[in-house]
Amino acid sequence: MKVLIIYYTQSGNTQMVAKQIARGVRSTGAEVTLMRLKNVNYEMMDEYDLIGFGSPVWKADTPNMHGFIDKMPDQKGKHCFAFNTHGTLPHLYFPIVIPNLKSHGLVPIGYKGWYGDVNMPGMPKPYYTAGHPDEIDLAEAEAFGREMAENSPKIAAGDTSLIYPDPELNDKVLEQAMICSNMLLCPTNPQGAFYRNPEKCQYPKCHVCMDNCMMGYIDLSQDPPRFGNRGFQCDDCHECSYCFMICPFGAVENSNPEQFEQERGRRHLNFEVMLDRDEAEGTFRRLIPVEEVGFDTPYVFWHPERPYLKVPKEDHEI
Repeated sequence: MKVLIIYYTQSGNTQMVAKQIARGVRSTGAEVTLMRLKNVNYEMMDEYDLIGFGSPVWKADTPNMHGFIDKMPDQKGKHCFAFNTHGTLPHLYFPIVIPNLKSHGLVPIGYKGWYGDVNMPGMPKPYYTAGHPDEIDLAEAEAFGREMAENSPKIAAGDTSLIYPDPELNDKVLEQAMICSNMLLCPTNPQGAFYRNPEKCQYPKCHVCMDNCMMGYIDLSQDPPRFGNRGFQCDDCHECSYCFMICPFGAVENSNPEQFEQERGRRHLNFEVMLDRDEAEGTFRRLIPVEEVGFDTPYVFWHPERPYLKVPKEDHEI
């Protein structure tokens, strides 16, 4: 059996989990290919018997993964599985992603998510979910990969009882759908607009922002250079700040840097209530006490060096 695992990662959490899932698949004797979303095309998917799709949780899936699935041709009953890493809003992802996969002719046989640390400019650091994914999470990811690879041939042979039930549409899903809907009602990025300072930019020596913009909004080779969804700045409502975080020269700047100062001391009470509940139900393992969450140290103050965040190495470099 040949297995393809497609994933998108920003900080490296999803990549860590994807690698362990691949390890679990490989332990069954299956052939596995681990590949970033940007390097995948639909034609190569024809070569595989089982496909995994993984991304961080951005309210639901990331817009580039969503777009990839949305344009995908009919897969004619091919087996797949889904996985993610997430912060405090894990419950909406699979009720959206699993039906999307089914609508393109895939048969999702399983799905699983793991907590991960959150690295965003105004979010507290350390974050509520700091320390994840840890060794326990990664061991679970390996076991999940092994399970998917072992179950797929059995399901193909007729044992459909091994297929995970559809994600439940419970109160948690509805609660997070309301929270995320409220976020998406904002027509622009609530973190402010990001723009390129040409005096600091080192293009063509550096093109890290252009290489890693999930939406393909950046093309510095054009005249004039194109940057962001507006062409001269980015205020996309998806609340991405990746170009700002990964620029090694500080050439991507925020139109309202004072807003990060305004984040100091702000607690995220809705998130705390949800995490307390999930911890009580045994679905969240707290690794950092709430009193150690960095309410006074938003990410950009806790980690002032540039780049704020390093792009994870490509798989062939690991």
